[in-house]
Amino acid sequence: MKIFNPIRLLLLLVLLLGASFLKAQVAPFYDAATNLYGYKDPKGSVIISPKYELAYSLNEGFAAFKQQGKYGYVDQNGKEVVTAKYDDTWKFIGGYAAVRLAGKYGFINVKGMEVTPLIYERAYNYHGACCYKGQAHVKENGKWKIITLGSLPKVH
Repeated sequence: MKIFNPIRLLLLLVLLLGASFLKAQVAPFYDAATNLYGYKDPKGSVIISPKYELAYSLNEGFAAFKQQGKYGYVDQNGKEVVTAKYDDTWKFIGGYAAVRLAGKYGFINVKGMEVTPLIYERAYNYHGACCYKGQAHVKENGKWKIITLGSLPKVH
C-alpha cells in the first residue's frame, strides 16, 4: 500500500506554478544602440525586438508601449493585444484602463475593447476601492462623477 507523500505533492505544485508564472512574465528592456525598447522573458530571451519609443512594466498582465507617438498594450506573453492608436494610456486596474484619444478620455477592457465612449474631459480608475469594483471617476461638462464601467456606463 502506497502512503500519500505531501512533500512530493507540494514540490510538484511549486514546480507547476513556478513554471507557469515564469512563462507568462515579460519585462521591458532598453537597447542603447537603437534608442528603443523591447520585451524579454524571465530567462533574458528577447520576445519583442526593440521597436518601441517607451515600454512599461506589466500590471494585471498588460503593459503599455509607445510606438510612432501612439500607445498600445502587450500581454504577459509579449503579444500586442491593443494596437498603438491612443494618445495616452494608463495601467490596468480591476480589468480596465483609462485611455485618451483626440483630447477625450474613456476606458478599455483587457480584450482591448472600448467599454465607454471616449467622451470624457478626464478619467481615472485608480482612486480608491471603487476602481476594483468596475467603477471609475470621470469628468464630464466640468463635473466629476463615478460611473460603472461596461458596455453601458451607469452614473452613481
